[in-house]
Amino acid sequence: MPELPEVETIRRDLSKFILNQTIEDIAVHDKRVIRRSSVPLFIKRSKGQKIIDVQRRGKAIVMVLDRQGFLVVQPMMTGQLIYQKNGTLEAPKAAKVIFTLSNGGRLIYNDQRLFGRVYFTADLREIDYFRTIGPEPLEKGFNVPWLQKAIIKKRGPIKPLLMDQHFVAGIGNIYASEILFRSRIHPQRSAYTLRKEELQALHKATRMILKEAISSRGTSMRNYLDGQGEKGQFKNRILVYARENEICVDCKGVIKRFVQAGRSTFYCEGCQK
Repeated sequence: MPELPEVETIRRDLSKFILNQTIEDIAVHDKRVIRRSSVPLFIKRSKGQKIIDVQRRGKAIVMVLDRQGFLVVQPMMTGQLIYQKNGTLEAPKAAKVIFTLSNGGRLIYNDQRLFGRVYFTADLREIDYFRTIGPEPLEKGFNVPWLQKAIIKKRGPIKPLLMDQHFVAGIGNIYASEILFRSRIHPQRSAYTLRKEELQALHKATRMILKEAISSRGTSMRNYLDGQGEKGQFKNRILVYARENEICVDCKGVIKRFVQAGRSTFYCEGCQK
C-alpha cells in the first residue's frame, strides 16, 4: 500500500506534468472506484476545470481545481496514478479512470483490486479522512514535545499507534517497522512508557527514513509505481521489513516476524527493547 513517501513521490511527479492543465475529458471504466457521487455527476463537476495545484495529505493525492473543488485520489492497496505523455498509447488493462488533459497527455488511475477511491469534493472538511487525520511527520507540528503529550494516555503498543492515521499521517506497515528498528524500540512497547530520549530517537528516525524513502522514490514491494510508471528503489535499503529469518545488519541476530493488529511486524529482538 502506498505510504507517505510513495504518495509524495507521485505528487512531485504529477506537479511537473499536470499543473495548469485543463481536464478535457474523463473516461470511467469501472464505476466502483468513484465515491461520493454518481459517475455522471463526478464527470460534470470535474470536466473543464484546470488543475492549479497538486497536494498530498497523508496517503491521499489532492488536485486543486481552478473554479471550485478538489479531485482526490486515495490509492489504498493497489492503486496507481500515472501520467502518460502520449495520449494515443493504449491504456493499461487495470485502468479505471482516464483523465485527458489539454497538453495531450493523460492521467491514468489503475487499480487491480478496486480498494482505491477517486472522488470530487467541494470542501475537504466534508471528508472524515481529512477532518480527523493527524499531523504530517515531516512538518514542524510533529516534534518531540508534541510526541510527549500525545502518548501520555496511549496504553497500546507503539507500532499500531504509528500506523494510526488519526495519530500521525502517512505512516504504514513498511515504514513503521523500519522507524522502530532505527530508533531501537520494540514494536510491542506500550507507547506511554517511552522515555524522552527514546521519543527523540523515534522522531529523528521517522524524519530520516521518510526523507530517505522519498529520495529513493518510494518502496516497490508489489504494486507501487511512481507517477511516471517506474518502481521505487527504497526496497534496497530496507533493514527489517519482509526480512524474516535474515541476519540483522547491526547485531547479527535473526530478524523475527509476528502478527500485530492483523499486520506482519518485523523486528530484531537483539536491537529493539
